[in-house]
Amino acid sequence: MIEVITKTSPRFGSPLIAYAWYRSEPLPGFSGQTAMQLVQDGRASEVLEYIDAVDAGVYA
Repeated sequence: MIEVITKTSPRFGSPLIAYAWYRSEPLPGFSGQTAMQLVQDGRASEVLEYIDAVDAGVYA
């Protein structure tokens, strides 16, 4: 969880807003699951890969 929040904080402007995204925003391509749900299911690496892809412009 901490790694995801740390990685997304610059995008959202603060750790608090990044945490709100982590808890509530469904990620495209993950059957409506949030980053938090995916991390809880042991899929943190997939969330981090998704964030890297977004940063690279893949999902722009």
